[in-house]
Amino acid sequence: MNTLKRISLGLSAVLCILFIATALPVFAEVQVFIDAHTVRVYDPVLKRQSILNDFRTSGYRVHNHLALVWSEDAAWVYDVRTQQWLSESDFRTLLGSLSDEYALVWNENEAAIFDAKKQEWIRSDYIPWKLTGASLSRGMTILTGEEGLVVYDPVLKKWLSSQFFPYGALKKAQAGDVLAAAWSDNDLVLYDMTIHDWVAKEGISPQACIIDGYKASIFTADTVYTYDAVSHRWSSKNR
Repeated sequence: MNTLKRISLGLSAVLCILFIATALPVFAEVQVFIDAHTVRVYDPVLKRQSILNDFRTSGYRVHNHLALVWSEDAAWVYDVRTQQWLSESDFRTLLGSLSDEYALVWNENEAAIFDAKKQEWIRSDYIPWKLTGASLSRGMTILTGEEGLVVYDPVLKKWLSSQFFPYGALKKAQAGDVLAAAWSDNDLVLYDMTIHDWVAKEGISPQACIIDGYKASIFTADTVYTYDAVSHRWSSKNR
């Protein structure tokens, strides 16, 4: 009798687990199918396609639960969690990229970012220099050009620019979740989202930078400089 009771309880537990597993939505990566005038996104939650008609696609990206498509004059993002298409119209996209919560599109003088948490597009003002590159993370984005930098701060919901470097001096930039960095042969500048401001380290001849959460480590030929966004202090040690 006890054996039968244990078997019965075991079967009940298995059935309960199976019921919960089948009841919860499974978020697989969306799939995009494109032809001349139509975009079809397969939604793994709805288990069917969501269709965007009369759209001539120039490029697209897919990442987890977001799909981004763009044409010569508009960008659309589909979020599998809301089953909605949301557009940024009258925007000529050069390139686009995705992270877990953001979709970024940009051209030589403008950028727009879709914030999946807020379910809205935030567009930059006209940027009076030519943008040439972008880095997008789970927390923020940085765009670079020969004359300056632009970051998107999701807390302020603003695009902020800096012309810290001389023309053509900028070598590389990268975005982390809280910090973004850009550097030239001589200097480095960080954007710290905890204080919503730029932090510069001049004359150090940076060679590389690693951003890990609230810390940025900058490597030179003989020194490692570390910036802590919690204490807002610099430290250094021999390499």
